[in-house]
Amino acid sequence: MTEGDVLLALMEQDLAIARATKALDELPEKKAIIQLRQRLKEIEGVAEKAAAYLRKANAMVSRAADDVASVQAKIDAEQAKVLSGSVTDSKELQNLTREIEALARRKDTLEREELGLMEKAEAGEAQVARVQAALAEGRAKEASLIEEYKARGGELQTEIARLKAGREAIATRLPQPLLARYETLRASKNGIAVGELKGSLCTACRTAIPAGEAQSLAAGPEIGECPNCRRIIVVRQGA
Repeated sequence: MTEGDVLLALMEQDLAIARATKALDELPEKKAIIQLRQRLKEIEGVAEKAAAYLRKANAMVSRAADDVASVQAKIDAEQAKVLSGSVTDSKELQNLTREIEALARRKDTLEREELGLMEKAEAGEAQVARVQAALAEGRAKEASLIEEYKARGGELQTEIARLKAGREAIATRLPQPLLARYETLRASKNGIAVGELKGSLCTACRTAIPAGEAQSLAAGPEIGECPNCRRIIVVRQGA
């Protein structure tokens, strides 16, 4: 193979690597994983809010239960005074009775409030359960997609590794200055560093070369430079 043949083979190998890498990046499983992870992040945010709501609701239920228990303790204490017989004054007994009735009404109010808070806490628990179920389902789906991606992506990664090994073998057949020139052009020319002279056309930039310059290239060395795109141009192959 001539240096021109090697350059063209190297470019084809690089293009094959680029195509395989692009295919790996564009696997539908990868896109689905990214989208699912965004959704899971949103659900996790909802889960945090639901858990915070439930903690607050449970704390309010606990405080309400404490309030009810406190009022009940006062009722029990007042009733114990009445039942003990230690209070004999009718007016004082009347006051105790009124206090007990007021405490009973307060207890009823607190119990209704406690019931309402318990209902909110139960709703919070149900919301937390729903969100956790959604998270579990999403994570199971994510694990499945990752396995699918590994299977399909693994094949592509193996192919990319094979192509890169082949590229290294091809690259060693070029003189270092020419290889360095190729690499510089490949980096600055969107991966296309080499074209062929086909008549008066450069296959890299698809631009016609003026007749005089095309004739000069054809009469010159095997490897030249496109006057239009400044890429390496292979004038002849197999010479």
